[in-house]
Amino acid sequence: MTPEESLSWYRLLRTGLSPERLRRLLDIFETPDQIFQATDSTLLRLRGFNELHLTKIRQAQRDVQAERDLIKAQRMGSWLLTIRDSRYPPLLRRLPDAPVALNVLGTIEEQDHYPIAIVGTRRPKPAGARSAYQIAFELAQSGVTVVSGLAEGVDAAAHRGALEASGRTLAVVGSGLDCLYPRSNRELAEKISHSGALLTEYPFGTAPKPWHFPVRNRIVSGMSLAVIVGEAPATSGALITADWANEQGRPVYSVTGPFDDPSYEGNLRLLREGASPFISVADLLKDLSLTVPIAPAEASAKPAAYAPARVQQEHRAHKSLPPLSPSEQRLWDAISSEWRHADDLLRETNLTISEALSALTTLELKGLVERASGNLFRRSPGWD
Repeated sequence: MTPEESLSWYRLLRTGLSPERLRRLLDIFETPDQIFQATDSTLLRLRGFNELHLTKIRQAQRDVQAERDLIKAQRMGSWLLTIRDSRYPPLLRRLPDAPVALNVLGTIEEQDHYPIAIVGTRRPKPAGARSAYQIAFELAQSGVTVVSGLAEGVDAAAHRGALEASGRTLAVVGSGLDCLYPRSNRELAEKISHSGALLTEYPFGTAPKPWHFPVRNRIVSGMSLAVIVGEAPATSGALITADWANEQGRPVYSVTGPFDDPSYEGNLRLLREGASPFISVADLLKDLSLTVPIAPAEASAKPAAYAPARVQQEHRAHKSLPPLSPSEQRLWDAISSEWRHADDLLRETNLTISEALSALTTLELKGLVERASGNLFRRSPGWD
């Protein structure tokens, strides 16, 4: 796409018109340039268009913000994925409210066309986070791209699991690419942009408003073959994604938990409403008729946190640490079998808060570190 063509698309996204209305305009006029070149009378003759819609089109046509969008995209290395592009998620393209273009930071590959989504609460228990991490790891290991929303908790664990398996993961965000939320996941977002992509329908400068996320969720489910709901209490936003999936005809799988645990009330609701219980990645791939060949060496690889506790305790003394990033290694060297406060670890490692939080979470997901209330950390039994 030439810079001039990109500029027209940025202008179109700045109109603020609904995806359905923009889709109809493109069906009629084919390109954004032709939309802007159409006369006022031609646009007003279209069924369902009125003066307000016309005003929005003309304001976007005159607004210099589109030029700024183009410059910012060039500086950031982001690009526009339009609905006319062969790389556009094919399942999403079928939906009437699909965005006509997505701002992308990273790459979109053919294997990303039929991903699987993992969503859940922002405040999972350790077991809930480990479950999302494990499922994502095994999906990525099988060649499946993992989609989630970059939120704290289950979303972040899913992204990290896919990355740990050297797989691909896509994060659909509810803001502009220059206003990513939460700040604690900025380092994770950077990793995703190198092993997948960040995607959003929102223009640059769009702050992460609360109402953006339920709307964003339709993209997470809409582009996916299926949605797996990890730990989700009754009020979890993940249930909105499940509702979107049901409306879009996507199968929903619910991770099960203790029947009397409030953290899984949402999961139980989904099961009552017809969702399938999540049993294993192998069963899921079989249900979806996905057969991805895995090399024997890859098939036998498992992240440290996957083995049952008894097996871990028996074999940890005989196995080496899994690969650690520089930040994880610095924290691992500073952590001992005694509980230590996060502030002490920050001072000793000279890491930023975001770097330390991200690395500590990953160490916890790998089963190497335990966390206690009050931001206390120590090495997990068997690793001390």
